[in-house]
Amino acid sequence: MRSLYRIGAFKSAFALAQLLPRPVTRKIADALAWWGLRCSHDLKKIVRNNLAVATGFSGAKLDALVRGNFRNFARMLADYFLCAGDHASRANELLDSTEGWDHIVKAQAAGRGIILVTAHLGHWELGGLLLALRGLCMTVVTLPEPSDELMRWRGACRRHLGIGTVAVGPGHDFAFVEMLRTLRGNGCLAMLVDRPYHGTGVTVRQFDRETQFSTGPAMLAHHTGAAVIPAFVLRLPNHRYRAITCPPVEMIRGPLRDTMQQNTQRITDVFEVLTREHPDQWFNYVPLFQNP
Repeated sequence: MRSLYRIGAFKSAFALAQLLPRPVTRKIADALAWWGLRCSHDLKKIVRNNLAVATGFSGAKLDALVRGNFRNFARMLADYFLCAGDHASRANELLDSTEGWDHIVKAQAAGRGIILVTAHLGHWELGGLLLALRGLCMTVVTLPEPSDELMRWRGACRRHLGIGTVAVGPGHDFAFVEMLRTLRGNGCLAMLVDRPYHGTGVTVRQFDRETQFSTGPAMLAHHTGAAVIPAFVLRLPNHRYRAITCPPVEMIRGPLRDTMQQNTQRITDVFEVLTREHPDQWFNYVPLFQNP
């Protein structure tokens, strides 16, 4: 699957998604998932281990969950390409229900900015499109793509809806300053926080095991007072989506060195509940857990 994460594959998939009916692209996605399971042995092992920790499953039950997870990931990508670029309005056609929008409205009214936190759970890219279509001025925090060309392509897709991008990681020394500026202008930052890059995470407990979550939300909230709001877009059995915006995570106030780990743990706890409910849509495809 990782071999498909290239600009040529992205452009080809985008073209097919515009030409073919959605049920057909779903069948193609299922075939790619089958191929990925057969060919990506190391990735399959990683996914199997992560899902075993999250669910306690083993044997045939775990194998079935891994197959369903790969299939849902491929279907998620198919829907991403369907709605990419100037076809973003299609995202609304895929939406079945919305919950918790009032949390965003209240946070905007407070005037201190919004930190939307999400995980590699469900369809996080679709969530950004849906919020932008509602008129929310957003900036997405992202790691650099594998190539500059792919970075430009994905950035252009976001800009079409007025979504900005802040790249973090080596060589992006002023990213934190850009994020602070966005929040102090009562803007909205959206970030995946369950896979921090080297040196930016803190140890938390998830599924009663140690793992790392990003310190970014806790640090940004400490400096700005911005609301930290978890949000997710989850696939339904009818192949449509449910958008969930959770209540703001109550941040402990005090010196950053004393509160950062506790506040990050509070975010982790919200994620754990939803991940347990939807392990077939948890697409965190890296080794996550240290020993008990």
